[in-house]
Amino acid sequence: MCLEEACNSLKLECALREIGFVDIGWKCVAHGGLFFVQPVGWGDESDSQPWDELLGFLLRKHIQVKKKSDPRLLCTTAKKALDLAQEITDASLNDW
Repeated sequence: MCLEEACNSLKLECALREIGFVDIGWKCVAHGGLFFVQPVGWGDESDSQPWDELLGFLLRKHIQVKKKSDPRLLCTTAKKALDLAQEITDASLNDW
């Protein structure tokens, strides 16, 4: 799967869950609770192209979340990435 197809997959998953996403040029970033989810390729993120091969869907913590560490998690599908982001968010909110 190429990055452009992965962006479309992420947008579809967001639409099914009724959650927000943002298009930045041809790239897509979804809001998954405490995490942002975006597809990443094998190459350097700064010069990636729509036709680059997909590595996975990356979860990054929101910059306003207090970070003890900076975990970056990688999932194979948009569905799994958003499921994991929601599970971690729910667990974090339950700890408060």
